[in-house]
Amino acid sequence: MRPENIDINEKHFLASFRYNKSKPEDFGLRKVDGTEHFVDKKGNLWMNEILWDSGWGNEYGFVKLPEPNFDQLWTLLTKSNIEVNLLGSAELLTRYPNELKTKLQELFSRNEKIDRKLTKRLAHLELVNHVTNYSEMKGKRPEEVDSDYREWKKLKDDFDKLKTESIISRIKKTVANKT
Repeated sequence: MRPENIDINEKHFLASFRYNKSKPEDFGLRKVDGTEHFVDKKGNLWMNEILWDSGWGNEYGFVKLPEPNFDQLWTLLTKSNIEVNLLGSAELLTRYPNELKTKLQELFSRNEKIDRKLTKRLAHLELVNHVTNYSEMKGKRPEEVDSDYREWKKLKDDFDKLKTESIISRIKKTVANKT
C-alpha cells in the first residue's frame, strides 16, 4: 500500500461509546513495554487518543499508527463505511485547518449541490455546524484574523446552501414555515 493510500475497510480508530470502555484491554490492546503505544492481536500499533464528543463528553479511544495524514483522513471521511473511521477522521481533520479549508473551497466551488451521502459525511465536520475561525491566529493582525473568520463563515454558508437535506428535514422546514 502506498503511503497516501489507506484501507477504508479497516478500522483506523477504536473508541468507547458512552464511556463503555475505559482501558486498553477493553479494546483487546496491550501496552508495548518502553513506549506509549499499544498493540492488537494482529500486531498493529495504536496510540491512545481522546476522541470525538457525541454529546456526553469526549470518548476514550485509540488511533492506529502511523497516524493518518490529511489525504488519508479525507479519504476515510468521504469513503469509509466504518462509523469510527468517519467520526475519527472528522475529528482529526481539525488538525489540518489550512488543508481542510482549501479542500472544501475547491469542493464547494465546483458543485451546484452536494449529494445526500456526502452531505451526511461532511456534517460530521465541526466547522460546517459552528462558525469559528479554525486558522492559526498567533502573530496575525486583527484584519487577517477577521479575513480568516470570513472565509470559514463562507464555507459554512456554502455548505448550508449546497447540502442536500433528507425529505423529512425538508417537510419539517415546510411545516415550520407555514406556522
